[in-house]
Amino acid sequence: MLILSLAFIFFIVANPIGNGPVMLAIIKDFDYQHQKRIMWRESVFAFFLALFFQFFGEVFLGTLHVAPYTLTYCGGILLFLVAISMIFPVLPEQVARAKKEPFFVPIATPLISGPGLMTVIMAKSQDITDWWVITAAIALSWIPVTFALVGAPMMLKVLKRRGMIALEQLMGMILMLISVEMFVSATMKYINS
Repeated sequence: MLILSLAFIFFIVANPIGNGPVMLAIIKDFDYQHQKRIMWRESVFAFFLALFFQFFGEVFLGTLHVAPYTLTYCGGILLFLVAISMIFPVLPEQVARAKKEPFFVPIATPLISGPGLMTVIMAKSQDITDWWVITAAIALSWIPVTFALVGAPMMLKVLKRRGMIALEQLMGMILMLISVEMFVSATMKYINS
């Protein structure tokens, strides 16, 4: 039951369903099969990043002298930059030249394995001494995460290009709100430290 409970928490924090429209807006310029490959790859990257932070998160951040609030600030900045490009898209002729496939950032991190998930994993790793319980929970949570990611391109087929442009700008605004919330959260963590 503990593994199931943790897996559910990790799935909720990763939020692949809520982030689906944002990710679709990022990969909208690629064909359907390519979108599915991108989502598979980003799911694998996010999974290994989650495992990395389970085992080495505190050591890694401690070695770099990075405070927990810094991780949240960084994620907020990355999301903010993505949101700006979604709200104010480049002209179609520029898209043809500037079309760039996302690789690790921003889908694997900070959208899926973002500061929230990394923090939750590190906190649970401190509370639960059996490392295999956390690892099993991460692996179990990644089954629905991967299905949600790989199934997201079907949404693009349904909405078509015009629908995706409108959705992209709407998701850009939502992503902007999330990024500002991350700034506020990081500031509160900084003040409390």
